Amino acid sequence: MIDDETDHNDADSDISEDALDEISKSQRKRDADSVRELGTHLAELGASELATIPLPDDVLAAIHELQRIKAHGARKRQTGFLAKRLRQIDVEPIDAALEKLRQSARANTINLHRVETWRDRLLGEIEGESEKDALTAFLGEYVDADRQQFRHLQRQAIAERKAKRPPAASRQLFKAIRDVVIPAPSND
Repeated sequence: MIDDETDHNDADSDISEDALDEISKSQRKRDADSVRELGTHLAELGASELATIPLPDDVLAAIHELQRIKAHGARKRQTGFLAKRLRQIDVEPIDAALEKLRQSARANTINLHRVETWRDRLLGEIEGESEKDALTAFLGEYVDADRQQFRHLQRQAIAERKAKRPPAASRQLFKAIRDVVIPAPSND
C-alpha cells in the first residue's frame, strides 16, 4: 500500500513539472506581440540609431525593406517577416541598446529644458528675477562662461525682443548657453 502511494506522488510531481515547463497560449501571444512591437520600433529608427544596435545582417535588411515599403498590407507582411527573424535571435542585446538610446534621449531632453530655462531667465521671462540677477546666477554656476559674450548677447536679445525683430540674438544666446551647459562629448 505504501508503494502505491509513493508511485502516485511521483506521477503527480512529474505532471506539475511538465505543467510548469509549458507556456500558455496567452503568454506566447504576448511574447509574439512584443517581438512584433520591437520590430516596428526598430523600423522607426534612423540610420545612425540603427548603427548603434547589434543586429544581424538579415534582420537589418528586413528593417530597411520595412522602412522602404509604404502599402499597409505589404508593411504588415514585412513586419511579420521581421518579427519571425527577431524570434530566431536573442533580443536582449537589442533591448539593452534601445534602452541606452532612450536614456540618451531623455538626458538630451532634460539638458535642453535646462538650456531653455536659462535662456528664459536671462531674457527676464521668469517672474521675480531681473535679467542682471539671472546673468549673475548663470555666471556663478558656469564659471568658465565668457562674461562679456553673455552680457552682450543678453542685451542684444532683450533689445531685439523690445523692437519686435526676429529672434536672431535670442538664438545665438540659446546656442551659447547650450555650449556651456551641455559640453561636447570628448572623443577619447
